[in-house]
Amino acid sequence: MTRDALIQACAELIAEQGLAALSLRKVAERVGIQAPSIYTHFANKEALLSEASRRASAALGDCLRQACQGDDARERLLSTAMGYLHFADTQASLFALFFKELPSVRRSLEDLPDAGSPYGFLIDRVGDFLGGPREPVEVLAFGIWSLVHGAAVLRQTHLRGFSGPIVEGTRQNLARLLDGWHPLPPPEPATNRPPRKGNR
Repeated sequence: MTRDALIQACAELIAEQGLAALSLRKVAERVGIQAPSIYTHFANKEALLSEASRRASAALGDCLRQACQGDDARERLLSTAMGYLHFADTQASLFALFFKELPSVRRSLEDLPDAGSPYGFLIDRVGDFLGGPREPVEVLAFGIWSLVHGAAVLRQTHLRGFSGPIVEGTRQNLARLLDGWHPLPPPEPATNRPPRKGNR
């Protein structure tokens, strides 16, 4: 129980004060233990932060997988994307930890996302819907992620307490975004036949 409490306290402090303000002393105070007791569970602050990051990623992945429902690829993709808003609502401190303070290690499209990552799961659902080469799949995945992330952040900051239908509006925007993309035909199979030469 104390290990889970330490991870939760770490996430809450980062959400409230930012990563730079995190210290083991503050984490211990929030949990109600002496700071040296933390070393029973974590070797140092970096180990605690690493586990909190892993926990946040796993929690988001679980939320997306549970949200993924539907009879076809489009509906499964739409429900997966909406699961992001549910995660931001129900696990706000982990959401803040993961997306405000822990940058992605990817540096280009050539760096594939981890197979078990939440973004990897989204890309797989986009691939099921769109098909075709990876680049347009990533373009659509980025558009979806940007839309739901923007809505989630606005609901927690500038539009906190706003009574408008943000969730339903986000769903409608996602549906229209998906309807603007059409499944791509599969690539033509490569042949070993030499190109035909024209008449000279």
